[in-house]
Amino acid sequence: MAKYRARSNVVFIIDGKETAFDENVEYDMEVKMADKLNAKGKVTHPELSPFLVRTDKDEKKTKADE
Repeated sequence: MAKYRARSNVVFIIDGKETAFDENVEYDMEVKMADKLNAKGKVTHPELSPFLVRTDKDEKKTKADE
């Protein structure tokens, strides 16, 4: 699992269900799932891609800098 922040309000169809992601909210999800959703989003709205940006990598860098 990894933490991702949505860059905009977006709704994806996941396993037949609509799933909404709100802008600037962090979500825990599998890396493969986030990659899959970003790939779908890039096809439909390339100007907004990527929709989900990984945030836990930044946390590790700041902790290491302390």
